Amino acid sequence: MKEKDKQIIWLDYFDASLSKSKGRKVPKSLALANPRPESIEEGLKKLGLKYEVHQARYPKRHWKLTYYFQVEKKIKKQELLRKLSEVIKGVKTFSH
Repeated sequence: MKEKDKQIIWLDYFDASLSKSKGRKVPKSLALANPRPESIEEGLKKLGLKYEVHQARYPKRHWKLTYYFQVEKKIKKQELLRKLSEVIKGVKTFSH
């Protein structure tokens, strides 16, 4: 169940094989070839965020069982997705 202080992050958001219309939410350059829940978990831990993992069907691909993460809401979702992708891929980021 969705909570106000948490945001939902689907594994499909990071899948390089998906188009944006099919559910990918990160740039292709930051997407993963075969995203695994363990990779997302590792990234969330590195970012110091609390989360819960759930198995479910992503609405845009309801025929495939996948995972989503209920993550504490500390930053905007799009910013979180970018930071998480960068951490997972090992991309160096620069603070403003």
